[in-house]
Amino acid sequence: MTTSLEALVQRCEAEQLHLSGAIQSFGALIRIDTVSGTITHVSANLADIVGVETDAVLGRSRGCFSWLQGDAFGTLSGQPGKSVVIRNIIDRGGIKVDGLAIQGTGCILVELERSSRGFGTVSAQRLQTPLLRVPYDEDELARHHELLTQAFREVTGYDRVMIYRFHDDWSGEVIAEATTEKLGGYLGLRFPASDIPAIARDLYMLNPSRIIPEAASKPVPVLGVDPAPPDLTWSGLRSVSPVHLEYLGHMGAGASFSVAIRVAGRLWGLVACHHLTARMLSPEHRAACVSLANAYSLGLTSHLASRRFQSMDSLGRRIAKILDVLAEHDDPLDGIASVAEQLRKIMSAQSFAMAAGDDVVIAGDGPDLDGMGIVDDWFLNESRAAVVITDHLGDIFHDQPLLLAVISGMAAVKARSPRSGWVRFYWFRPAQPQEVVWAGNPNKHIVEKAGVAMLSPRRSFEKWIEVKAGYSRPWTVEEKIAAGKFRTMLLEWL
Repeated sequence: MTTSLEALVQRCEAEQLHLSGAIQSFGALIRIDTVSGTITHVSANLADIVGVETDAVLGRSRGCFSWLQGDAFGTLSGQPGKSVVIRNIIDRGGIKVDGLAIQGTGCILVELERSSRGFGTVSAQRLQTPLLRVPYDEDELARHHELLTQAFREVTGYDRVMIYRFHDDWSGEVIAEATTEKLGGYLGLRFPASDIPAIARDLYMLNPSRIIPEAASKPVPVLGVDPAPPDLTWSGLRSVSPVHLEYLGHMGAGASFSVAIRVAGRLWGLVACHHLTARMLSPEHRAACVSLANAYSLGLTSHLASRRFQSMDSLGRRIAKILDVLAEHDDPLDGIASVAEQLRKIMSAQSFAMAAGDDVVIAGDGPDLDGMGIVDDWFLNESRAAVVITDHLGDIFHDQPLLLAVISGMAAVKARSPRSGWVRFYWFRPAQPQEVVWAGNPNKHIVEKAGVAMLSPRRSFEKWIEVKAGYSRPWTVEEKIAAGKFRTMLLEWL
């Protein structure tokens, strides 16, 4: 029996990364139940890190260990994800161990790492200040990206630092890069959404950074008083998916570090860092990078909000003028000729159409009356959405080749008028071959391991060009917002 590619992709998406039952070897983990105070889980390498055997800890009360009794534990708020650093939680004859107490769900996770004093000091303030400035135009925005990649390289020392921006379909694109001369570049290349599955993206919204200091190291099992694995959502030690480790290997990365870029409460992108060999970062260096990403995000958010406000303010005035012209006519369709060009420009469309009742007016090089009838009948009688935007009408009218020969993109808006019933506005774009430059063939390959079909990460990340036919030029975020604003103002006008 063969397993379909779609089923394998779904299985990969459903992988419960937070319940892996293992951690990375650069630290040790203890889980304490917040109700009973019992230590329910410990990592198998506890003795290597803190000099205490797992059997001496597992199943016992936290009160039995003075180093788990510090005042710092009392500062945790009970909100999952909150954490507090505990310096020198254990001193093993000069070998100091630092701790990080993390509030989990119904538990406290204690991460233990050897002291990072040998990593040197780091100050992000000097690097943060320019990132807080709001970019004014596209040139300054490009410089904003460049400042962040350079700052990360300075703090981390990693061979390659990239800003990876997510698209609407969760595929990603490298929009900025700082790297050594000996390495090739990924700038401008696209990566499919399945490279960073939904569960991994969700974890970035909860836990902003992720370090894999030694991709070749073996995971360390977490032992428990019962077989159920602990929830490691908030743990930075959480082990790495084997598929991702294979992926890093194919990219030639011996270590990686990534930090989330969040805009308006949504995952906008990542700062992704790769190093050719194993490379550890201290908690202070990791925290400094998170601060840098946050500063960058503030500048980026302000830039995007300012640009959107200016665009929407101008758009609102343009739409109001158009609707005022239409209102001067008893039948709005009579006024279309005088504002058709303005309507077309609002959405940067090749053609425009308006329909009210059984009547329709078409302006520009769009569908003929028969084609318009097919589109209007679907939007009026089959589509429940008041706004429809697509750059691939073949998904809707796959059996209408004559129509698709003329248009491939459409933005449609409808609203009910007490006088005229449903009023519909349409913007159309023709097909335009789209070249998407991928980092390697984005199509997943199926391999068989021990008789089990599995997805295999692609082995090549050389430039791979996909030519998409039957698509129009994509609608931008601003144009999609414009369609929604047009309908809002249309409802007020009607």
